[in-house]
Amino acid sequence: MTTVFHQGELLIQAESGVDQRIHKMGNKLIRDHIIDQHKEFFEHLSYVFIALHDEYGRPWVSVVQGDSGFIDSPDQKTLNISGEVIAKEALCLQTHHDMPIGIVGLDLSNRRRNRLNGNLNAGSRDDFLSISVAHSFGNCPKYIQVRDFISSYQQGISEQQQCVQQHFCEFSEHDINLITQADTLFIASSEKPGGDLDVNHRGGKPNFVHVENNKQFWFNDYPGNNYFQTFGNIHIHSNIGLMFIDFDSGDLLLMSGKAHLEKAQNVDDQQDGNSQFIARRCYFALDRGLRVKQAIKGTWSAAELSPFLGKDLD
Repeated sequence: MTTVFHQGELLIQAESGVDQRIHKMGNKLIRDHIIDQHKEFFEHLSYVFIALHDEYGRPWVSVVQGDSGFIDSPDQKTLNISGEVIAKEALCLQTHHDMPIGIVGLDLSNRRRNRLNGNLNAGSRDDFLSISVAHSFGNCPKYIQVRDFISSYQQGISEQQQCVQQHFCEFSEHDINLITQADTLFIASSEKPGGDLDVNHRGGKPNFVHVENNKQFWFNDYPGNNYFQTFGNIHIHSNIGLMFIDFDSGDLLLMSGKAHLEKAQNVDDQQDGNSQFIARRCYFALDRGLRVKQAIKGTWSAAELSPFLGKDLD
Protein backbone atom coordinates (compact mmCIF):
# COMPACT_ATOMS: atom_id res chain seq x y z
CA MET A 1 0.00 0.00 0.00
CA THR A 2 1.36 3.44 -0.94
CA THR A 3 1.62 5.67 2.10
CA VAL A 4 2.73 9.18 3.05
CA PHE A 5 4.40 7.82 6.20
CA HIS A 6 8.00 6.66 6.60
CA GLN A 7 9.19 3.50 8.36
CA GLY A 8 9.51 5.01 11.83
CA GLU A 9 5.98 6.39 11.75
CA LEU A 10 4.61 3.10 10.42
CA LEU A 11 6.28 1.13 13.20
CA ILE A 12 4.81 3.23 16.02
CA GLN A 13 1.39 3.28 14.34
CA ALA A 14 1.52 -0.53 14.20
CA GLU A 15 2.64 -0.71 17.84
CA SER A 16 -0.38 1.39 18.76
CA GLY A 17 -2.79 -0.68 16.67
CA VAL A 18 -3.90 2.23 14.48
CA ASP A 19 -1.91 1.53 11.31
CA GLN A 20 -4.68 0.45 8.95
CA ARG A 21 -7.01 3.30 9.87
CA ILE A 22 -4.24 5.92 9.87
CA HIS A 23 -2.82 4.82 6.50
CA LYS A 24 -6.16 5.55 4.86
CA MET A 25 -6.68 8.78 6.76
CA GLY A 26 -3.15 10.03 6.15
CA ASN A 27 -3.24 9.38 2.43
CA LYS A 28 -6.47 11.37 2.26
CA LEU A 29 -5.73 14.27 4.61
CA ILE A 30 -1.97 14.82 4.20
CA ARG A 31 -1.78 16.67 0.89
CA ASP A 32 1.05 17.84 -1.38
CA HIS A 33 -0.49 21.32 -1.56
CA ILE A 34 -2.20 23.94 0.61
CA ILE A 35 -5.97 24.03 0.46
CA ASP A 36 -7.68 27.44 0.40
CA GLN A 37 -8.84 27.19 4.02
CA HIS A 38 -5.26 26.66 5.21
CA LYS A 39 -3.91 29.43 2.98
CA GLU A 40 -6.33 31.88 4.61
CA PHE A 41 -5.36 30.60 8.05
CA PHE A 42 -1.61 31.12 7.54
CA GLU A 43 -2.13 34.57 6.04
CA HIS A 44 -4.06 35.63 9.17
CA LEU A 45 -1.25 34.76 11.61
CA SER A 46 1.11 37.26 13.29
CA TYR A 47 3.65 34.57 14.34
CA VAL A 48 4.64 31.14 13.08
CA PHE A 49 6.79 28.36 14.55
CA ILE A 50 9.38 26.77 12.30
CA ALA A 51 11.99 24.01 12.27
CA LEU A 52 15.35 24.41 10.53
CA HIS A 53 18.63 22.49 10.57
CA ASP A 54 21.87 24.00 11.78
CA GLU A 55 25.14 23.57 9.92
CA TYR A 56 25.58 20.08 11.41
CA GLY A 57 22.12 18.86 10.42
CA ARG A 58 20.60 19.19 13.91
CA PRO A 59 16.98 20.35 14.07
CA TRP A 60 16.01 23.49 16.00
CA VAL A 61 12.71 25.27 16.66
CA SER A 62 12.44 29.00 16.12
CA VAL A 63 9.84 31.70 15.50
CA VAL A 64 9.15 34.27 12.83
CA GLN A 65 6.96 37.22 13.81
CA GLY A 66 5.51 39.93 11.63
CA ASP A 67 2.71 42.34 10.89
CA SER A 68 -0.56 40.92 9.67
CA GLY A 69 -0.01 39.56 6.17
CA PHE A 70 3.67 38.72 6.65
CA ILE A 71 2.77 35.21 5.45
CA ASP A 72 1.23 34.75 2.02
CA SER A 73 0.53 31.85 -0.29
CA PRO A 74 0.54 32.91 -3.96
CA ASP A 75 -0.39 29.40 -5.10
CA GLN A 76 -1.18 26.00 -3.63
CA LYS A 77 2.43 24.82 -3.74
CA THR A 78 4.11 27.89 -2.20
CA LEU A 79 4.14 29.57 1.20
CA ASN A 80 6.13 32.79 1.69
CA ILE A 81 7.19 34.21 5.08
CA SER A 82 8.56 37.75 5.26
CA GLY A 83 10.50 38.25 8.48
CA GLU A 84 13.63 37.45 10.48
CA VAL A 85 14.07 33.96 11.91
CA ILE A 86 14.81 34.48 15.60
CA ALA A 87 18.33 33.30 16.54
CA LYS A 88 19.16 32.35 12.95
CA GLU A 89 22.72 33.67 13.13
CA ALA A 90 23.44 32.48 16.67
CA LEU A 91 22.40 28.92 15.79
CA CYS A 92 23.76 28.91 12.19
CA LEU A 93 20.33 27.90 10.89
CA GLN A 94 20.35 26.90 7.24
CA THR A 95 17.99 28.97 5.09
CA HIS A 96 19.53 28.60 1.64
CA HIS A 97 18.01 27.01 -1.45
CA ASP A 98 16.64 23.46 -1.15
CA MET A 99 17.13 23.20 2.63
CA PRO A 100 14.29 21.46 4.50
CA ILE A 101 11.86 23.43 6.66
CA GLY A 102 8.95 22.47 8.89
CA ILE A 103 6.15 24.82 9.94
CA VAL A 104 3.33 24.71 12.44
CA GLY A 105 0.86 27.56 12.24
CA LEU A 106 -0.90 27.91 15.58
CA ASP A 107 -3.50 30.48 16.51
CA LEU A 108 -3.49 30.23 20.28
CA SER A 109 -6.58 32.43 20.54
CA ASN A 110 -8.79 29.72 19.07
CA ARG A 111 -6.67 26.50 19.13
CA ARG A 112 -6.51 26.25 15.33
CA ARG A 113 -3.41 24.41 14.11
CA ASN A 114 -2.11 23.57 10.64
CA ARG A 115 1.25 22.10 9.66
CA LEU A 116 3.33 21.80 6.53
CA ASN A 117 6.84 20.96 5.46
CA GLY A 118 8.90 21.22 2.32
CA ASN A 119 12.07 22.82 1.01
CA LEU A 120 13.20 26.39 0.58
CA ASN A 121 13.02 27.93 -2.88
CA ALA A 122 15.87 29.77 -4.58
CA GLY A 123 14.35 33.17 -3.75
CA SER A 124 14.84 32.72 0.01
CA ARG A 125 17.10 35.12 1.89
CA ASP A 126 17.75 36.26 5.47
CA ASP A 127 14.44 38.06 5.86
CA PHE A 128 12.31 36.08 3.41
CA LEU A 129 11.55 32.36 3.29
CA SER A 130 9.85 30.91 0.22
CA ILE A 131 8.75 27.32 0.77
CA SER A 132 7.94 24.69 -1.83
CA VAL A 133 5.27 22.63 -0.09
CA ALA A 134 5.71 18.86 0.15
CA HIS A 135 3.09 18.00 2.80
CA SER A 136 0.27 20.08 4.27
CA PHE A 137 -2.38 19.02 6.76
CA GLY A 138 -4.54 20.13 9.66
CA ASN A 139 -4.19 19.07 13.29
CA CYS A 140 -6.69 18.71 16.10
CA PRO A 141 -6.94 21.33 18.88
CA LYS A 142 -6.07 18.88 21.67
CA TYR A 143 -3.95 20.13 24.58
CA ILE A 144 -3.59 23.66 23.17
CA GLN A 145 -4.04 26.36 25.82
CA VAL A 146 -5.93 29.47 24.72
CA ARG A 147 -3.97 32.73 24.89
CA ASP A 148 -4.86 36.03 23.28
CA PHE A 149 -1.92 37.97 21.85
CA ILE A 150 -1.43 41.70 21.24
CA SER A 151 1.58 42.24 19.01
CA SER A 152 4.06 45.06 19.53
CA TYR A 153 6.25 43.95 16.62
CA GLN A 154 7.96 46.73 14.67
CA GLN A 155 9.16 45.90 11.18
CA GLY A 156 12.78 46.76 10.45
CA ILE A 157 14.27 46.15 13.90
CA SER A 158 17.35 43.95 13.53
CA GLU A 159 17.80 40.70 15.40
CA GLN A 160 20.64 42.24 17.42
CA GLN A 161 18.37 45.08 18.55
CA GLN A 162 15.49 42.74 19.28
CA CYS A 163 16.97 40.42 21.87
CA VAL A 164 19.91 39.37 24.03
CA GLN A 165 21.15 35.83 23.40
CA GLN A 166 23.10 33.52 25.69
CA HIS A 167 24.39 30.03 24.88
CA PHE A 168 24.27 27.34 27.57
CA CYS A 169 25.01 23.64 28.06
CA GLU A 170 23.21 23.13 31.39
CA PHE A 171 19.85 24.34 32.67
CA SER A 172 19.95 27.18 35.16
CA GLU A 173 17.53 27.39 38.07
CA HIS A 174 15.51 29.91 36.06
CA ASP A 175 15.43 27.52 33.07
CA ILE A 176 14.19 24.67 35.27
CA ASN A 177 11.43 26.86 36.70
CA LEU A 178 10.32 27.83 33.19
CA ILE A 179 10.36 24.21 31.98
CA THR A 180 8.50 22.77 34.97
CA GLN A 181 5.85 25.52 34.96
CA ALA A 182 5.33 25.30 31.19
CA ASP A 183 2.02 24.19 29.71
CA THR A 184 3.33 24.38 26.13
CA LEU A 185 6.43 23.32 24.25
CA PHE A 186 7.44 22.97 20.60
CA ILE A 187 9.45 20.08 19.18
CA ALA A 188 11.39 19.74 15.90
CA SER A 189 12.52 16.41 14.48
CA SER A 190 13.66 14.71 11.28
CA GLU A 191 14.08 11.14 10.09
CA LYS A 192 17.82 11.60 9.43
CA PRO A 193 20.52 14.30 9.72
CA GLY A 194 19.55 17.08 7.33
CA GLY A 195 16.35 15.22 6.37
CA ASP A 196 12.74 16.36 6.03
CA LEU A 197 11.68 18.39 9.05
CA ASP A 198 8.62 18.29 11.26
CA VAL A 199 7.67 20.74 14.01
CA ASN A 200 4.72 20.47 16.34
CA HIS A 201 3.18 21.65 19.59
CA ARG A 202 2.95 19.65 22.81
CA GLY A 203 0.76 20.79 25.66
CA GLY A 204 -0.27 19.77 29.15
CA LYS A 205 -1.02 21.09 32.59
CA PRO A 206 1.85 22.97 34.28
CA ASN A 207 4.41 20.40 35.47
CA PHE A 208 3.68 18.02 32.58
CA VAL A 209 7.42 18.24 31.83
CA HIS A 210 9.43 16.55 34.58
CA VAL A 211 13.01 17.76 35.07
CA GLU A 212 15.41 15.10 36.38
CA ASN A 213 18.60 17.18 36.57
CA ASN A 214 20.29 20.16 34.87
CA LYS A 215 20.52 18.36 31.51
CA GLN A 216 17.58 15.92 31.35
CA PHE A 217 13.79 15.86 31.49
CA TRP A 218 10.86 13.82 30.22
CA PHE A 219 7.20 14.22 29.30
CA ASN A 220 4.32 11.84 28.60
CA ASP A 221 2.72 11.21 25.23
CA TYR A 222 -0.97 12.06 25.37
CA PRO A 223 -3.36 10.52 22.82
CA GLY A 224 -3.57 12.63 19.64
CA ASN A 225 -4.14 12.17 15.92
CA ASN A 226 -2.01 8.98 15.83
CA TYR A 227 0.08 10.11 12.86
CA PHE A 228 3.20 9.92 15.08
CA GLN A 229 5.34 12.14 12.85
CA THR A 230 7.40 13.36 15.80
CA PHE A 231 7.81 10.02 17.56
CA GLY A 232 8.27 8.22 14.26
CA ASN A 233 11.20 10.51 13.55
CA ILE A 234 12.65 10.02 17.03
CA HIS A 235 12.40 6.25 16.63
CA ILE A 236 14.91 6.29 13.79
CA HIS A 237 16.84 9.53 14.49
CA SER A 238 17.26 10.76 18.04
CA ASN A 239 18.31 14.38 17.47
CA ILE A 240 15.54 16.88 18.23
CA GLY A 241 15.08 20.58 18.92
CA LEU A 242 12.82 22.01 21.61
CA MET A 243 11.50 25.45 22.46
CA PHE A 244 9.83 26.81 25.58
CA ILE A 245 8.19 30.25 25.67
CA ASP A 246 8.00 32.50 28.72
CA PHE A 247 4.59 34.00 27.96
CA ASP A 248 5.11 36.72 30.59
CA SER A 249 8.36 38.13 29.18
CA GLY A 250 8.50 36.88 25.58
CA ASP A 251 11.77 35.08 26.35
CA LEU A 252 12.57 31.87 24.49
CA LEU A 253 14.49 28.83 25.69
CA LEU A 254 15.82 26.97 22.63
CA MET A 255 17.64 23.66 22.90
CA SER A 256 19.02 20.77 20.90
CA GLY A 257 19.77 17.28 22.14
CA LYS A 258 18.89 13.62 21.94
CA ALA A 259 15.57 11.96 22.71
CA HIS A 260 14.49 8.41 23.26
CA LEU A 261 11.10 6.78 23.81
CA GLU A 262 10.01 4.26 26.41
CA LYS A 263 6.75 2.33 26.32
CA ALA A 264 4.39 2.76 29.24
CA GLN A 265 4.97 -0.74 30.61
CA ASN A 266 8.66 0.12 30.99
CA VAL A 267 8.09 3.18 33.19
CA ASP A 268 6.41 3.84 36.52
CA ASP A 269 3.03 5.22 35.50
CA GLN A 270 1.81 5.32 39.09
CA GLN A 271 3.51 8.70 39.44
CA ASP A 272 0.88 10.22 37.18
CA GLY A 273 -1.98 7.77 37.59
CA ASN A 274 -2.44 7.75 33.82
CA SER A 275 -1.49 4.20 32.86
CA GLN A 276 -4.67 3.70 30.85
CA PHE A 277 -3.93 6.81 28.76
CA ILE A 278 -0.14 7.02 28.46
CA ALA A 279 1.40 4.87 25.74
CA ARG A 280 4.99 6.10 26.02
CA ARG A 281 7.31 8.74 27.39
CA CYS A 282 9.83 10.94 25.65
CA TYR A 283 13.14 11.43 27.44
CA PHE A 284 15.39 14.33 26.46
CA ALA A 285 19.10 14.92 27.13
CA LEU A 286 20.45 18.41 26.47
CA ASP A 287 23.40 18.94 24.16
CA ARG A 288 23.32 22.73 23.78
CA GLY A 289 20.88 25.58 24.13
CA LEU A 290 20.24 29.27 23.62
CA ARG A 291 18.37 31.73 25.83
CA VAL A 292 16.79 34.58 23.86
CA LYS A 293 15.54 37.50 25.94
CA GLN A 294 12.36 39.35 24.92
CA ALA A 295 12.36 37.56 21.59
CA ILE A 296 8.62 37.71 20.89
CA LYS A 297 7.26 41.24 20.82
CA GLY A 298 3.81 41.45 22.32
CA THR A 299 1.60 40.66 25.29
CA TRP A 300 -0.07 37.34 26.05
CA SER A 301 -3.16 36.84 28.18
CA ALA A 302 -3.32 34.26 30.96
CA ALA A 303 -3.78 30.69 29.75
CA GLU A 304 -7.13 28.96 29.50
CA LEU A 305 -6.25 25.27 29.76
CA SER A 306 -7.49 22.84 27.13
CA PRO A 307 -10.71 21.01 28.03
CA PHE A 308 -8.93 17.81 26.96
CA LEU A 309 -6.68 18.16 30.03
CA GLY A 310 -9.24 16.76 32.44
CA LYS A 311 -8.67 14.84 35.63
CA ASP A 312 -7.35 11.87 33.63
CA LEU A 313 -4.34 13.80 32.32
CA ASP A 314 -1.84 15.46 34.64
